[in-house]
Amino acid sequence: MSPWLTPVLGLVGAFVGASLAPWMTAHLAWRRTRREAFNAAISALRAAQVARHFAMDVPAHYVGGDAAAVAAYNQRLRERGIDRFVDSMHEAKVALAALEPFYKVTGDLGRWEITEPDADRMLAELLRERRRLRPA
Repeated sequence: MSPWLTPVLGLVGAFVGASLAPWMTAHLAWRRTRREAFNAAISALRAAQVARHFAMDVPAHYVGGDAAAVAAYNQRLRERGIDRFVDSMHEAKVALAALEPFYKVTGDLGRWEITEPDADRMLAELLRERRRLRPA
């Protein structure tokens, strides 16, 4: 064997590694960003569906006080629950919009609320797509 073979192969290996490193870094960053966007959309959509079902009409023995205090507490509880639901629905739609560079979820996002059947379908679609994109 030639004494030049080892240094030449070393230089070729360094050149190939230096050429592929930026591409590999960009590719892995893109995959990580895509995976995080899917995870954020799935989490936000699930959180919105959880926020849909909030506490109402808490029994008086939990709250204490007279009937007027309990009624006022339950009214505030409903108002806070609705506020949380509307906010979480907005966050879910923002997360779904942030996912669009990678994947567009089918469905109407023009309304303020994503209905439960639509949310179930979207969650199944997002989970299926995330699983498909995951490396083997």
